[in-house]
Amino acid sequence: MSNKTRWLAIGGAAVVGVALLSAQQTGALWTQTETFDAGSIQSGILDLGVGGAGLSSYPFTALAGANLMPGGYAQAPVKVYNSGNVLMKYQLLNGSQSNPALPLDLVASIVPDEASCPATGNPTGATGLYTGALIGASFAQREVQPGATEVLCLRGTVGAAAGSGQSTTATFTFSAQSR
Repeated sequence: MSNKTRWLAIGGAAVVGVALLSAQQTGALWTQTETFDAGSIQSGILDLGVGGAGLSSYPFTALAGANLMPGGYAQAPVKVYNSGNVLMKYQLLNGSQSNPALPLDLVASIVPDEASCPATGNPTGATGLYTGALIGASFAQREVQPGATEVLCLRGTVGAAAGSGQSTTATFTFSAQSR
């Protein structure tokens, strides 16, 4: 064996040794275990529809009022459908107005059906959810079974300090979730 071959063999062995040594130093070995009580995982379709079965958006123009004076109101029902196949929890997160200078109060109630929320007069069989300023309005979570409907009755009342010639648009932000 020549000197050149010997040096190549020694050099090659050194490279292989360094590679093996490096791999051993950077290798990682670990285990992790976790014990927990048995639970259940559920899945399904969560689908909040407002106004009509299966609708994802609904122009709620029924709450609009024209030429309302301070103390005047507009009232209308809105249906909340659970068109999915799992229990739905929904809630009003916020009410806002395009013109916050026009004071509006909101009364939100649950009623047995749409006829229980007439355009004028008090709703019948109503369960109150919220009474106060429309801006920042919210109510706690409500549950609606799969395929079921809940009817909200919303009343917007013009505040006593409202100036003439003003208008506003109300926006309601809802959230929905399953169990």
